[in-house]
Amino acid sequence: MKAKLLLSTFILTLVSALAFAQPPAPRGGAVPPPAPGPRERALGGPRGDIYRMCRNAGIYLTDVQLEEMGQISYEYELKINDLEYQKRSIDYKFKLEREKIDLDLNLIKDLISQRKDLEKEIDYLRIEKDVAILDVLTDEQLSQLNSYRMRYYYYR
Repeated sequence: MKAKLLLSTFILTLVSALAFAQPPAPRGGAVPPPAPGPRERALGGPRGDIYRMCRNAGIYLTDVQLEEMGQISYEYELKINDLEYQKRSIDYKFKLEREKIDLDLNLIKDLISQRKDLEKEIDYLRIEKDVAILDVLTDEQLSQLNSYRMRYYYYR
């Protein structure tokens, strides 16, 4: 008799503890997506998507322009990916150097300098890629794109 009473009390306590241990329901429904950062707003997308900007501006690109833009983008992305690989290699060397007991401050300084130089080169290549892609557009398409950009940033 005592065992049944003890067992039923234990089960009732366990069930009530599980019921009260649930997290509260979220308020206001779904969580809105985060606002785009300054780079995303300035370049029209996460990586400066010229295609999307042209499409939003109502600019129709020819197949030749699309192919040329794709080729330019491919060439620059290969260079950028190579530099990012080098940057990861430097980060790995930096991490290994920091784990050592006897730090070589000159080596750390050189690694930081190399990493900053690679970041500058990557940024420069990204800007150069955007300019090269914009050079594919005709004068009329460029004026349409610029008017779209002015309207887009004016109402933001």
